[in-house]
Amino acid sequence: MAKKVDSKKIRNLNPAKRKPYGVYSRFDEYFNLLLNSVQIKVKSTGKGLDYATEHYVKYGLFDGGAMGYDKVVKKWASCYGEGLNEQGNPTTLIFVTANGKTWTRDAYYEDKEDGAYLVKALPNATMTMSSLIKETTDFMTNCDVAMRQNLEACKTPFIVVCKDEDLRLSIEQAIQQKQQGQAVLVVSEQLGDGLKSIDIGVNYLCDKFKEIRDEERNTLLNKIGIMTNSIEKRERVQSAEVNATIGQATDYIYLLIDTFNKQCKTYGLDYEMVLNGSLEEIYVDADGDGQVDKTADNICDDEEGAQ
Repeated sequence: MAKKVDSKKIRNLNPAKRKPYGVYSRFDEYFNLLLNSVQIKVKSTGKGLDYATEHYVKYGLFDGGAMGYDKVVKKWASCYGEGLNEQGNPTTLIFVTANGKTWTRDAYYEDKEDGAYLVKALPNATMTMSSLIKETTDFMTNCDVAMRQNLEACKTPFIVVCKDEDLRLSIEQAIQQKQQGQAVLVVSEQLGDGLKSIDIGVNYLCDKFKEIRDEERNTLLNKIGIMTNSIEKRERVQSAEVNATIGQATDYIYLLIDTFNKQCKTYGLDYEMVLNGSLEEIYVDADGDGQVDKTADNICDDEEGAQ
């Protein structure tokens, strides 16, 4: 009887969950931060949606690029369109729930009591926030892999070539003395002349990989409405630099908020998206006019600020 051979599936040869050198993708981490950066409320009452509905809507908007709302059944659902009107928008909407239930409605683009609407997350629906985050986190993962590769390469042992076996034994004895903490090693002239070293050292580059990884991370955090600072910077940070970063952070997150709210207002949907972070509370002036407070000339982010 032939011996049974254990078979292995291709997917088990290199599991997708874990990258080489113990590196994990940070996509879920930053996507969760984005989900928490905004909140959806019922506009007429000012109360937030229940957790399940809000998470479903935000996840669909940021991962799929759009969600649908049907005023007849008063429900949100994943949605895609068919056909084109004169403005390039779909004429028919197909609603799909998470458990596979579907229904079809004519698409509306004005406020109607029985309307059905496709609500986009961004003005250009071909782009999604999840794809933007994934592009950056993939780059960060590559930097992490490169850092670990470089760190392993720096562990390369020092190679010494000797002429004969007697010299090899003398070298091993000298190495043993060094490992035991001997401060001075005394060797014969013959041993010194018989040594030939080979330099196979690798340049340490982990700090450079970390620097560019963190730059990309900070840019990504600004895009999802989270302020960052440059902790490596050693000079004073001018207020103009801070205001520019604040502007970038608010512009990106309000791209999502304004797009959603504009559609809800046009379609007569009783929902609004608001910022769910400390960005405005910290940096908007007391007058509440939405302008950044520019009274401070300099802001220190290092030890100079404490002097």
